[in-house]
Amino acid sequence: MSDAKQSPRIQTGPAPGTADPNSGRPFFPLAVIELGTTAIRMTVGESDGRSELRVLEQLVHGVSLGKDTYTGGEIQRKTMQECIRVLRGYRRKLTEYQCNDPRSIRVIATSAIRESSNRLAVLDRIYIATGLVVEVIDDAEIARVTYQGIRPLLNEQVVESNDTTVVVEVGGGSTEVLVLRGKDILYSQPCRLGSLRLQQQFSTTAAPRSEFSRIMSGQIQRSLEPLLDIIPSGSNVQIITLGGDMRFTASLLNVEAGREGLRSIPISQLQSMLERLLPMPVDWIMQEFHIELSQAETLIPTLLTNLKLAELLQVEQLRITGFNLRDALLRGMLGSSQWSPDFRNQIVNSSLELARRCQVDLPQAIHVANLSVKIFQGLHAHHSMDSRCETLLYTAALLSRVGMFVGISGYHKHSFYLIQHSELFGLNSLDQTLVALVARYHRRATPRPSHEAFARLDRESRVIVTRLAAILRIADALDHTGTQRISDIECTIENNRLTVTPKRVAGDLSLERMELRRQVGLFEDTFGLEVMLRESGRQAFSR
Repeated sequence: MSDAKQSPRIQTGPAPGTADPNSGRPFFPLAVIELGTTAIRMTVGESDGRSELRVLEQLVHGVSLGKDTYTGGEIQRKTMQECIRVLRGYRRKLTEYQCNDPRSIRVIATSAIRESSNRLAVLDRIYIATGLVVEVIDDAEIARVTYQGIRPLLNEQVVESNDTTVVVEVGGGSTEVLVLRGKDILYSQPCRLGSLRLQQQFSTTAAPRSEFSRIMSGQIQRSLEPLLDIIPSGSNVQIITLGGDMRFTASLLNVEAGREGLRSIPISQLQSMLERLLPMPVDWIMQEFHIELSQAETLIPTLLTNLKLAELLQVEQLRITGFNLRDALLRGMLGSSQWSPDFRNQIVNSSLELARRCQVDLPQAIHVANLSVKIFQGLHAHHSMDSRCETLLYTAALLSRVGMFVGISGYHKHSFYLIQHSELFGLNSLDQTLVALVARYHRRATPRPSHEAFARLDRESRVIVTRLAAILRIADALDHTGTQRISDIECTIENNRLTVTPKRVAGDLSLERMELRRQVGLFEDTFGLEVMLRESGRQAFSR
């Protein structure tokens, strides 16, 4: 596209589709297109299908989808037509790279489309005009991708000393904030403090431009002050700032943010840059720095937000990196960083925090969760579910009793509601629904088409919920008394039967055997296996 602002093409290896002379494996193209608040961006890369990924080219074209959404509530026809024109141009570029397989192209949209009242019409129009399927991603996935991209950049001193790292990205519609203590997530939540929102709000007031900084700073401070309650007192704090506006600002200060490692920018230099920009109208900024309107509008609000955060946290420099959402999503398409042990631990930590707030009996919840995983692993040959499903099961087991915080009667339904409406790091909206449903079905009624949330799922997701709920019912029955009489189990499958052998049994298991008989029906119907509890010196069949 001749009118799109392009970065230089980065070619670091063989042409797409050719073999790497070192590995002999053919490389194939991949692409991520992001329909953001102020621009449509595309990153094209290539990979050998394993760990190696090379970025070939990045394109960006300003299309202010967010301006329509945040002012009128829906995306206007003219903006939609411009969006389609840009996407058609990107499609031609992908053809040049021989990147036409839908499995190699991921198109995502963020808050500008997610919050528009006519988003379904927009998504359908894009598909009809370009053949591209747009996936509207939620804040949870953005937080997950951000964590996975930032985690390798934290040096060992920060991790070992449990220092605090605040990761902030000021987008057009919202500001994503991630707070880590060492390598663990303390806080992950967006706030409705986007650079374009701020710009639009100021433009609707009658205040003179000289009041721009004061009014906007006050609003930014009110939005960011709650973070002070999250930051552990006395800890060393560093701020890592993300986003194209801050990378552009860094380049104006002769600091180039590479894709690996972190570079530092003194707050004093950023403050001087802000003082230079504040008196300049948007059109002057465009002419002075040769940038598009969409970027010129958001530059000052983004810089103000980062400087106000640094002031609140008493930080003297910001750390910057070339990491961006599209690069991380490209790597995610390879599956190399999905559901890693470190990432799964962060999901569990977030779930434990919710369980603590709801006063769950944590020793029992953790014990049932561990039993669930043992059964899950013992059944692997019969379900072939992956580490994602194992994590969802473990999380559902931890949270299956949070509903007791509301009331004992029908607590499984309360659990469903609380899980659905809580902030759980790393789980997108679908994953969170699956966890909530598995927790809901750990007792009483089994999954039914008449249950609205279950019926809305696709077939694969319904199967996952049913299988995981069946496993959780068995694990829950094995600790029916809540006394952890069965400290551990071994699971084997023989003659169409799941045999559960307790280890280190403390006390009589009569109540556990009775509960197992009551709860085994869903498991037998789902897996086609009988369940036998085998104790030393005796055998107790569930049926």
